[in-house]
Amino acid sequence: MSIKTPYPTEDEPRLELGPNDKLENHTVVLVTGANSGLGYSICLRLIDEFAKNPANNHKQLTLIFTTRRPPAQVQTLKTDMRKHALRLGSQVSARINILAETVDLLNLSSVRALSIRLNRNFPKLDSIILNAGIGGWSGIDWPSAIWNVCTDMLHATTWPSFKLGYVGMVVPKQTQSPNEKPLGSVFCANVFGHYMLAHNVMPLLRRRRSAQNTTSHGPGRVIWVSSIEATDKSFSVDDIQGLKTGISYESSKTLTDILALTSDLPSTRPWVRKFLSADESTETEAEADGPEPVMYLGHPGICGTSIVPLILPLYWCFVAAMYLARWLGSPWHAIFPYSGANSLVWLALSPQSTLEAAEKPYRDRGGGHAKWGSSTDFWGRPIVASTETDGWGYGGVVDGQFVLEADKARRRRRGMKVATAEDRVRFEEVGRECWRQMEELRVEWDGLLDTLDSE
Repeated sequence: MSIKTPYPTEDEPRLELGPNDKLENHTVVLVTGANSGLGYSICLRLIDEFAKNPANNHKQLTLIFTTRRPPAQVQTLKTDMRKHALRLGSQVSARINILAETVDLLNLSSVRALSIRLNRNFPKLDSIILNAGIGGWSGIDWPSAIWNVCTDMLHATTWPSFKLGYVGMVVPKQTQSPNEKPLGSVFCANVFGHYMLAHNVMPLLRRRRSAQNTTSHGPGRVIWVSSIEATDKSFSVDDIQGLKTGISYESSKTLTDILALTSDLPSTRPWVRKFLSADESTETEAEADGPEPVMYLGHPGICGTSIVPLILPLYWCFVAAMYLARWLGSPWHAIFPYSGANSLVWLALSPQSTLEAAEKPYRDRGGGHAKWGSSTDFWGRPIVASTETDGWGYGGVVDGQFVLEADKARRRRRGMKVATAEDRVRFEEVGRECWRQMEELRVEWDGLLDTLDSE
């Protein structure tokens, strides 16, 4: 990435360390799409969980949240987050720094500009939670929705089939280059904009080994936010941007699953290594500034957010339906965004040993990364639970093997096939092709943006 760096402004959000301050005593987390709903709730839960852990009593949390609006226009959000921190006591709130940043994921120049500011003003990032996104829906098929919810409530409120999506939505042209190809809006907002951002801030995620050796957090983390609605039927590797389908949201979330779950496999290594590199010329990990970041995958379960806008009476009808679905046995109805944020905050703040221990039972059976979801019991008590994925099973363990009893007891999507060894081979092949296409697209767009910067 060749970036023209503009002169910094005095009011840019930044982390400044005192002469006796140690970098390892700071936890720095970036959350995209925190204007409302899930993203805002992730920020509140990050504050609560950070304060709750005694190991953080002498540490500080720097929370960077992004919206599409300039920081000066989101002062109310910052004020509300600050008030939330103050409820935990003045000693706790004094250790929490809340900063606002701007990015429009539909505009890759905006993504690049944010990357420049972050690299300039922050010495590291411990975790980035890639939450922002759009649905790309034109509306709801209400007759179908009413019928399905009334006759098959649990399934219809977990895996709805009545949302109507636009086909072929693309972002506005971003450069003057005749070589610029159409870029899918939902794909760009939900996956590719985040992909570009994550790669651009690799120097911060690959923080120096001196800091790495004194913290239990482990390597930097890229946390992809998926959905329970991601299925293999919604995605085609020949239409990776979802331009030919009316379910481009589900397509983008399935692609998210594939990228995250195959990120540490030998078959995807040639492209993942380039994505995780802090320097395009770096060929080996030994030459890098710090250890490679790790990618994790989470989802919020089912909760009411603004991604599907509903008028207030319909929203509360939806909440009532979600409660009924939970009482009928659904483990995935978190219902409110704060509960939905549970798995994502757990992935961001947990010690590395905790995450490795959670995945160890799957890896011991030949598996790999798991898809971690925000689950609840009958009473709404929060649980972080692995999620079955088409072609990958639970944590990459296939042929009907259930590593955990909780996985075996968890209700499955109707019609979902038990993943076989052949399915996993196909999943890895699709992952390899997706990583190849994503890296080629990233390099292509970096070239287009370089041309734009030079104008």
